Amino acid sequence: MTWPLRSFLLFVVLLAGCSSARKGGASAAPTREDELREVATMLTLLGGTGKGYSKPADLAPFEAGCPLGYQAVRTGAVVVVPGAKRPGEGDQGGTDAVVAYEKSAPTDGGLVLLHNGKVKSMTAADFAAARK
Repeated sequence: MTWPLRSFLLFVVLLAGCSSARKGGASAAPTREDELREVATMLTLLGGTGKGYSKPADLAPFEAGCPLGYQAVRTGAVVVVPGAKRPGEGDQGGTDAVVAYEKSAPTDGGLVLLHNGKVKSMTAADFAAARK
């Protein structure tokens, strides 16, 4: 990635304020929903570079602006579907395809990030039936 593009993307992330989007202000503890929203932002920015997601390191350039989301993906607490398109883009066949999810979602249910950018709770059965 060229320096001007990288600088621009970092500026956009910081301007968007990934972490500051939490409900309840800065004193509220971050939630898994906050992490998934940051993942949505990172996937959108990654898609803007012309690349798709394949591994956590793909999101490293956005760590400074979206630290919650990056750490959740890096540690495995949140799983991003390989090849997932950025929210709202691509050929994933609709707006309810899962692009990222809590590690426990396949077995115990949990929060998921949908292709349309929404965060939703799913049971394990709902998750198994959902498009990815």
